[in-house]
Amino acid sequence: MHRREIPLTLLVLMFISTSEETCTSRLHITAVEGEPFYLKYCSSSSEHENKTATIKWYKNESHGPLELSSSSSPRIILLDYVLEFWPVHLNDSGSYSIRMGNDTHDWKLNVIRRPKHSCFTEKQIMSKSVEVKKSLQVACEHGYYQKLVNRTLLYKNCEKIENNQNPFLKKNAEFKDQGYYTCMFFLLHNGKLFNVTKTFNITIVGDNSNIIPALLGPKLTHVKVELGKEVQLNCSALLNEKDVIYWNIWEKNGKDPNVHEEEGTRIRTSEGKRLASKILRIENVNENNLNFSYNCTAASEGGIDTKSFILLKKDPVDIPGHIFTRGMIVAVLISVVIVCLVTVGAIYRVDLVLFYRHFLGRDETLTGNECRHAGISYFTVLFRSYINKH
Repeated sequence: MHRREIPLTLLVLMFISTSEETCTSRLHITAVEGEPFYLKYCSSSSEHENKTATIKWYKNESHGPLELSSSSSPRIILLDYVLEFWPVHLNDSGSYSIRMGNDTHDWKLNVIRRPKHSCFTEKQIMSKSVEVKKSLQVACEHGYYQKLVNRTLLYKNCEKIENNQNPFLKKNAEFKDQGYYTCMFFLLHNGKLFNVTKTFNITIVGDNSNIIPALLGPKLTHVKVELGKEVQLNCSALLNEKDVIYWNIWEKNGKDPNVHEEEGTRIRTSEGKRLASKILRIENVNENNLNFSYNCTAASEGGIDTKSFILLKKDPVDIPGHIFTRGMIVAVLISVVIVCLVTVGAIYRVDLVLFYRHFLGRDETLTGNECRHAGISYFTVLFRSYINKH
């Protein structure tokens, strides 16, 4: 083969590959109402050579096959091996077949409603897993409609990715990149604008390299507790997928009923590592729980790592200096107020008594003797007041 023939051969192979990708090979197909849709038969080379065979499309109804033609509906276009819908409707659901002489091929089409609160349909999602820190690529290309594409937009979780004129996402994968990526193609057909979507479910997975399990924090931790209270000991470690983390909570006399091992949790860090945690809960701390070593262990095929927690009795809490000072100030102020009230009462006791009697209105109901005694008492009070002042 001459060198100048190689590019031509590659071009032919690329065309054949692209053509095969646009063929409808699945027998059961799901389409979304309102979107353009097509059925394309992947014929063999021998069938292509048989150009005399007549190609006919049918929709299989309950009463028998109904032959389709361009006059059947303005939405339907027949292009030899291709049946196009502009767009497809719910009532287009059913069984379709193509006949070429004695050969027949069938499809089962199910047209579903467009979701109201989402930009994609779950039944038309293509899943893809990418290892963290490896290349993540989302190319918005459509093999069949690419020539009719007027504009393309890229969305992540139905939120538009800005500054993306020619949608092509390429970056090193991070865990925050996980989500649903939707390519929305806008097609111009007979003066009308239609859109077709293609959605990828991108899952970011951790790298496959194993690590040595490592517990976080110091190997020995002292925890001060109060008797009768509850305490929770948290043990965390970086692990591989199949590694385990557990507490050694058995004592010489058996298991303590106050000690409970909680269910563990596992999350992924931004670096792609697995962070596991397990909590040991001691409900009612007593003397037996003090000065006892509670061990947490992380184990894997490559080795183990252990750390210990020891409970110590918390020292009695002294009154903080600022609280004591404030208390003394309040006590002194209250004492001063009480002394002042007693002094004022002693000095103005006569006036207070007269005010009290006047307030009760006793003068209006006094009898003669009571008036006389009241008068004598009044002058006696005035006389004593005068003596005290001079």
